[in-house]
Amino acid sequence: MQTRYSNALPELRFSLNLLYVGRFLLGMQPSVNNEQVDTFDERIEDVTDELVATELLHEAAVLVGDVD
Repeated sequence: MQTRYSNALPELRFSLNLLYVGRFLLGMQPSVNNEQVDTFDERIEDVTDELVATELLHEAAVLVGDVD
């Protein structure tokens, strides 16, 4: 079902996947400092929180019948 939040979900999932790949690649470099890794980890947490919130809003919209 489509809700007003449906379009944001794939974009958030894609962004999160890209951040995970970037974090993985950053971790493979021997000369990476912890500040760079911490920055990636914080951004991953932010996007994860936004994704979870958007998924909950989407599910709530479906439950109350606010669908397109």
